[in-house]
Amino acid sequence: MRYLILKITCISLLFAGISANMDLLADSDVTFSTNFESGAAADLKVRQDGSIEFSIPPDPGGDQYLWFYFQVISKKKEPHRFILKNATGAHQTGKRWNITKPIFSADGEKWVRAQKVQYARQVSISDMSIAKVFRFQSPIIAETLYVAYSYPYTNTDLRDYLGTICIDQSVEITKFGSTEEERPIPLLQIDSPREKKIWIIGREHPGETPLSFVCEGMIQALLDSPAGWKLRQSYGFSIVPILNVDGVENGYYYHNTGGVNLARDWEEFSSQEVQSLHSAMLHDIENGRLKLIVNLHSSNDPSKGHFFLRIPENKLSADNALLQKRIFEVAGNYHPQIQGRSPVTLYDLPGITGNALNEKYGVYCLYLESNYSRGADGTIPDPQSWHAVGEALVKALAEVLLSE
Repeated sequence: MRYLILKITCISLLFAGISANMDLLADSDVTFSTNFESGAAADLKVRQDGSIEFSIPPDPGGDQYLWFYFQVISKKKEPHRFILKNATGAHQTGKRWNITKPIFSADGEKWVRAQKVQYARQVSISDMSIAKVFRFQSPIIAETLYVAYSYPYTNTDLRDYLGTICIDQSVEITKFGSTEEERPIPLLQIDSPREKKIWIIGREHPGETPLSFVCEGMIQALLDSPAGWKLRQSYGFSIVPILNVDGVENGYYYHNTGGVNLARDWEEFSSQEVQSLHSAMLHDIENGRLKLIVNLHSSNDPSKGHFFLRIPENKLSADNALLQKRIFEVAGNYHPQIQGRSPVTLYDLPGITGNALNEKYGVYCLYLESNYSRGADGTIPDPQSWHAVGEALVKALAEVLLSE
């Protein structure tokens, strides 16, 4: 009886535009690889209908997953179609898949977003189950095709970028510690001898790649723009573009190699990365030099653009509550994709970077969540617009901090 019901359901769902899971091909002329920096995917297979099915592997130590990045080599002369079969369990997704448009490249440098996407039910005949899957199609045809959740930004990309700015006399590039896998954690300092300091932290969560382009935009604005120059007359900057170096290297989404969420490790300090960062910041904190921390993250909320996380005012000092309010008020004036006046309250959970540093030291942490897929004005972000968001944030900081 169960088989009969499933069979009838399968037929009706097919007519409703919902696909049945066909048998997978054991052999094909398609090959796959994740054997490169930040590569991540599992169970890559070609189905009988020619589409490519895959899943996202979980991180060490947690069930959060979202990041995928893989290579397809094929002589197929039509666009590849893809099915992400464990989309339902991905981190903070659900309806967010409806705005998600993965990206494609023939050379790993020039990327194009998918246009055809669908988050819908699929019936599996082999195990008699129904589940939602995420379907998307490549807009380009190439013998070698790279596929990613969003624009990749690897440790190599960061090294290449730092190489373009290292000749600036106001810039010092060094390291402040090592990861669990003994990789150095880079530190960029701009005009560090200034009396007051601002720290910028990125990639606590390694799969949140848009923030790296925002970070580049901030750095470039600090070095080149009038607002950046004015800020640097009063503030030195210590910038950690990628804290979770191992996670970026290994294609993780939310954790480090030891399975630790670095964004929630600021009470236990169980990771080498957060231990090292805390030690590096402590001198500025204890000397009263640290004015502000900018903590960059990324999200995929369909109802927002790039938005801020708000620490409740009753948990902040009066000065920091006013600082937070003023930044939220002015930031949206500098870029239409920033949703400055509608912040989301930061989770009141132990060990979160901003909560822990505020409670222990009275240091304010400004959170910006750059959106993978949607700006506040409805436009679709890309590396150029994320760069512009970084520049806008520098302008907002200059307006607020220099008027105090």
